[in-house]
This record gives sequence, C-alpha cells and structure tokens, in this order.
Amino acid sequence: MRRIGSNIRKQNTDAKSNRPTRNIIRYKDDEKPRNDYPKRIISPSSPSSCCTDENRELVGSVREVDGFKFCYKICVECGYAARFFYPAVESTSEAVKDYRKWKRYMTQ
Repeated sequence: MRRIGSNIRKQNTDAKSNRPTRNIIRYKDDEKPRNDYPKRIISPSSPSSCCTDENRELVGSVREVDGFKFCYKICVECGYAARFFYPAVESTSEAVKDYRKWKRYMTQ
C-alpha cells in the first residue's frame, strides 16, 4: 500500500536555494507600520510624498535569487516598505543568462 504523496519527488538543496522567496511585506492600512525584519514588515498600502530615495533606509541584508539581487527598503518617516531590485550586471548565473535571452527574443 502506498502512502499519499509518496510519488512527490524530494527537492535537493540546489532546487531549494533557487526557488523564489516569498515577500515578507504585508500592506495594511488598519495597522501601524512595523518592522519585524526576518519574519514580516507591516507597511501602508501606498507611498506618501515623503518616500524618496533619501528617506528610505536599507533593512537587513542584500539577498540574491537566481542571480537577481534585492533588498527591502523602508521610508523613515511614514514606514512604507518595498522590495528594491538592483540593476542587473553581467554575471555567470545561468538563470540570468536565460532570462536575458528570453527578453531579447520577446523584444524582436
């Protein structure tokens, strides 16, 4: 007798490291902005006029998923948070190369 789900293939560590990370930012207007960085960030649903590059600070460390680097930035005044993706530079990651090939194909 087989167990339910026994046919699901186990993921190796490479597959786990390349899977997309979930967004820890929760956009809510009824709660006060809060920074519990590794677990969750509570943020207003829309940015204010105070949300400029000078007012945003980096929270935590820069992360990389499939060769794309990003970080979380929070406005010091109002608490609005967003994921900030760094501009892609030439790298050796296969995922980035495949993505660029696909984009070139789509723009033709």
